[in-house]
Amino acid sequence: MNKIITILEAKVNEQKWDILQNAYRAVKENQSGPMPLQSFLLQMKEEPTLWRIISVWESIEVLQKMKSSGETPAGVLVFREAGADPTLSIFEAKEEI
Repeated sequence: MNKIITILEAKVNEQKWDILQNAYRAVKENQSGPMPLQSFLLQMKEEPTLWRIISVWESIEVLQKMKSSGETPAGVLVFREAGADPTLSIFEAKEEI
């Protein structure tokens, strides 16, 4: 079974960077239900207002279980708390080293 990678991306105003980071940290404490194997909050070096949350999921089934819960995904809520509306991309890992 191939891992699934999700990428949430949004531009966040500099005044809201602390809010974004604090909201991301709080996810681990408040999250219930399926969680990714790994998750990273990234800020682009060349364009600091561009942020991403990249998550690695065990399988498409785990991701679908999270999505079918009816709850807004935690990563989306993190960006919304910082006043941003993220876009979502979903990838399937075909190879892993």
